[in-house]
Amino acid sequence: MDLEAAYLIPLSDLHIGAGFSERKFKGYRDWILQRDNAFCVVLGDVTDNSISDSVGDTYGTMRPDEQKDMAEEVLRPLAEAGKILAWVDGNHERRSSKKTDQFIGKDLCKILGIYDIYDPHGIYMFLSVGYDRAKGQRNRNVYTGFMLHGHTGSRTVGGKANAMENMAKGVQADFYISAHCHQKIQFPTDALMPETRSKKVRFKKRSHLMAGSFQKWAGYAIQNCYQPTPMGSPRLRLDGLRHDHHTSI
Repeated sequence: MDLEAAYLIPLSDLHIGAGFSERKFKGYRDWILQRDNAFCVVLGDVTDNSISDSVGDTYGTMRPDEQKDMAEEVLRPLAEAGKILAWVDGNHERRSSKKTDQFIGKDLCKILGIYDIYDPHGIYMFLSVGYDRAKGQRNRNVYTGFMLHGHTGSRTVGGKANAMENMAKGVQADFYISAHCHQKIQFPTDALMPETRSKKVRFKKRSHLMAGSFQKWAGYAIQNCYQPTPMGSPRLRLDGLRHDHHTSI
């Protein structure tokens, strides 16, 4: 698709079955569906999936099988519109894969007909935005990105941001996306890159995004005195006219 810019929205931590805000999620979903240049990635914890030895409430939520049915219902419009570009599992899905070898994200992607974009662990992306040279006398801009669900036990915003920044220590990319912490965070960094042909160095801009959640402050979060955080997610803009990207909340 020829685009002057594309928007990428990370969707994560819906926790269907335990405080899922369907209204808030559908607001984001419909925003994506209404725009030709808007897309999304899914970063796990789509279902709450509390099992017998989980810290969550196993008996006070929707049954895990029913959670999968609802996940299919709310995500199908995005899948059928070709809006979901990548999908990884979260720690709540890994409860089942560890215990019973059942991969909930894999099952949902197969049901939705998007199995080719799924990986349980992490995904490296190449996204092309812009115009074909023959059409607009411009080159397409290719962006690289790395995404995973993420992990950290920190309760402070700074600790969560540090965990997100650590992704760039082992992987080179234009943007990095993680989730898990239910905290919307975005910031840019620069990296010094050598160019061997010209024997010069240049600065490479990198964007870091942490997806928020669509789970209300309730139950387990209250019991453990977790700080309430605004629901939703940040947004990444990829320019199609020049190689530039930035994030906003």
